[in-house]
Amino acid sequence: MKVSILKRQAGYLIAAILICASCTETAKPLTKEEAVAFAGEIEKSIKKGEGEFLDHAFDKEEFIKKMDLPGTEDGKGFSTGVLTKLNLGTQLVSALNDQDNFNFIKYYEKDGRPHIVFRLYTGRDGSLNYHDYELIRSGDKCKIADAYIYMTGETLAETMHNMYFSIFKKAIKNNDADNSMAGINDLQQIKTLLAGGKAKEAKELYNTLPGNLKATKAVLLMNIFVCSRLSSEEYNDAIQSFRQKFPNEPNMSLMMIDGYYLQKDYEKMLGAVNALDSQINKDPFLDYHRYLSYNLLQNEDSSVACLKRLVVNMPDFQKGLLEYISIDLKKSAHKEADSLIAIYRAKPKFNQEELNTIVNYYK
Repeated sequence: MKVSILKRQAGYLIAAILICASCTETAKPLTKEEAVAFAGEIEKSIKKGEGEFLDHAFDKEEFIKKMDLPGTEDGKGFSTGVLTKLNLGTQLVSALNDQDNFNFIKYYEKDGRPHIVFRLYTGRDGSLNYHDYELIRSGDKCKIADAYIYMTGETLAETMHNMYFSIFKKAIKNNDADNSMAGINDLQQIKTLLAGGKAKEAKELYNTLPGNLKATKAVLLMNIFVCSRLSSEEYNDAIQSFRQKFPNEPNMSLMMIDGYYLQKDYEKMLGAVNALDSQINKDPFLDYHRYLSYNLLQNEDSSVACLKRLVVNMPDFQKGLLEYISIDLKKSAHKEADSLIAIYRAKPKFNQEELNTIVNYYK
């Protein structure tokens, strides 16, 4: 009898081991190939103007964990509200046009988890940003656990965590939740105004926000975005206001490329570009910003060398090719210019009117 019981217990133990082994197999780490393929799907969907794939790519349970909010009714309610508006893909698609780029640039691993990095460049204002997505396996699918946004200097989960404790929680404590939520709704309206090209109206609405809201990192950054569409003076003031309050932020290198340009400190502008490249761990696109920096420093040899590398490594970047064509035409290097013009003409998405204007100018 005892032997029979032991056999049954042994059977249960073996079954438990097999079940655990099965679970371990299901939760096996993502491979590099899977992560890169997933990055390709994200890039392809954004280029097609379809933001839903990225919207639904977040693992909601993991993202809630990373927000690290209290398990109270308020904390759970805030989490639910965040998840209903976690539409990063839709926001990207609504903000991009044919001359903008959202490109996968690298894969790496950190603390045993795979990461994929994307570059976001908007041609109309020359703004640059990077998204670093931490990936996990959820069931049989690749999912995003969190996203580090270089311009904010923190992950989305950290931003939401800070918003809860610096705004929402304080409002609950002060019995001022309605005004707090009204302020958050105003932030959404500011983003809508910006997307519609109404920067002046967006700034006017920003100025009406409560002081505690305007003291937060995320909202000070929004002020920078708004002012980037206004005057150089307002843009510079917004950058300096952020820098004074958050002097040691990891996004300073990215932000100060524009900041040093506005201050006409081109040596430091070049230094900020190189510091950002070290932080990213190399992006060939930053040769464009090196080219601009060296050009402002009147270092022709270095500026042309950067531009040459850029055109070789990124032949589909319109501005780089236009700049190189302009340099060749200016030097009367017509054979070289004609070769580049032929390459430019063969790209249907490139703005041909811009090329015509440059060619006619140097005739």
